[in-house]
Amino acid sequence: MADLQTRLEKLNFVIDDPELGGTFGPSTEMAIKGFQQRAGLDVDGIVGEATWKALVESSWSLGDRLLRLNQPFLRGDDVRELQAQLNALGFTAGKHDGIFGLGTAAALRDFQRNLAVDEDGIVGRETLRALERLRMVIKPGLGPRITEREARRADPPGLAGKRIVLDPGHGGDDTGGIGPEGETEADWVFRLSAKLGLLLDGRRAHPMLTRGPNDGPHESQRAQLANRFGADLLLSIHLNSHPTPIAAGAATYYFQGGTVASEPGEHLAELILAALIRAGRADCSTHGKAYPILRETQMPAVVVEPGFITNPDEFRRLSESLDDLAEAMLQALEQYFSSEPD
Repeated sequence: MADLQTRLEKLNFVIDDPELGGTFGPSTEMAIKGFQQRAGLDVDGIVGEATWKALVESSWSLGDRLLRLNQPFLRGDDVRELQAQLNALGFTAGKHDGIFGLGTAAALRDFQRNLAVDEDGIVGRETLRALERLRMVIKPGLGPRITEREARRADPPGLAGKRIVLDPGHGGDDTGGIGPEGETEADWVFRLSAKLGLLLDGRRAHPMLTRGPNDGPHESQRAQLANRFGADLLLSIHLNSHPTPIAAGAATYYFQGGTVASEPGEHLAELILAALIRAGRADCSTHGKAYPILRETQMPAVVVEPGFITNPDEFRRLSESLDDLAEAMLQALEQYFSSEPD
């Protein structure tokens, strides 16, 4: 607890004096929630695995350690800052996901080669000095947005030939939310994903599901599968849950890391939400998040929650309209692939 509080204080969250040293109280909970909001996590005030990992990653600043291509990939806010600077200078490091992967390594070597810095693929003292010399010409945030926009313009319009990964949430031992009569979120989202996959196949797209009806791979495994498939986009389908049984409505989520969001991901999230609203769902808005399935995928990715499994009336209507939901999402995908990026 004391380590947790120290990390939160270093990030400028305020912990009241009586709680310092290991007492969990209101100010510690508020600081945790503030950090979760900033990090794009679910805001529940609970320090689970995702929150703790994000806290550890947030403790790194560019220059604190040597950055290089390792296995497993290095992660942290120092990597995110490196990606932001490389992208802004025109060296394509991909989205600001804070993961030192192959794209970031290639962009770093390209930067070193162009700046006549030792091309060792390591962010050491010489590379940091070169970045510092160029700091005044950096325009943060433009790099990944321009790259994503140009990639969309280069694709032929239409669904035909597009590789689309459908990710039914949960699965295996993880049932997800539980419905009013014992129905599981994992089963429901698999059925919806399978229906959407059939519709996409009929449009000559190439859909792929990340799991079968009974298995439940980790989110990072699902992201790696989509990356290996060379997907054009990924849809991760879930249902929402809430202690209040009247909570209702559809929501979508796209990747946002710090102040930079995935432009095509946000556009697709808006199109899907609009289609679900036309299909009768209430509007619970679109949200930028840093969930692993959004952060670790190399293509635009969106999490879709068409409604609440904990609302008996809404879940009944959702279950009765699987075909309509799949058709609505198909229409959004068709619109996405036929529209020209701004």
